[in-house]
Amino acid sequence: MNNRDGLHRVAPPAGSEAPKSGEVWSISGPERDLLCALSYVYLACGQSAPSLALLRIAAREHSDDIGLLRILAYTLISEHLGDEALDVLDRLEALDTHPSSRVPMTLLRSHALRRAGRMSEAREVFQTYISLRASTVVIK
Repeated sequence: MNNRDGLHRVAPPAGSEAPKSGEVWSISGPERDLLCALSYVYLACGQSAPSLALLRIAAREHSDDIGLLRILAYTLISEHLGDEALDVLDRLEALDTHPSSRVPMTLLRSHALRRAGRMSEAREVFQTYISLRASTVVIK
């Protein structure tokens, strides 16, 4: 239906009620994907705070999603939340055992340690990153 302001209003779908106090709606896969895409756009535009808010919503229900956790760790580092980023990286390391993930996760861990103020550990991990990167063979 059209209003005086010229906007078309759509009634909510039948059976969709607002959650009662203390309840939360479940986030589906496509909704998670949309939240991640929007957060990525915010992050790309230098807006890490709104990006983090969207990722926290998605991560609440999809805490085992490797792609989501990678973006979340990077965003936490961008927001200077190194300790929290380290927690996410620990969870990510347990989930993502693929050998190709080791090099980028080592770099993220180095940045997270730096943001957490643990500079000597950050240097050590960065040196590990350099040696891992140097030993990685590029296949064409």
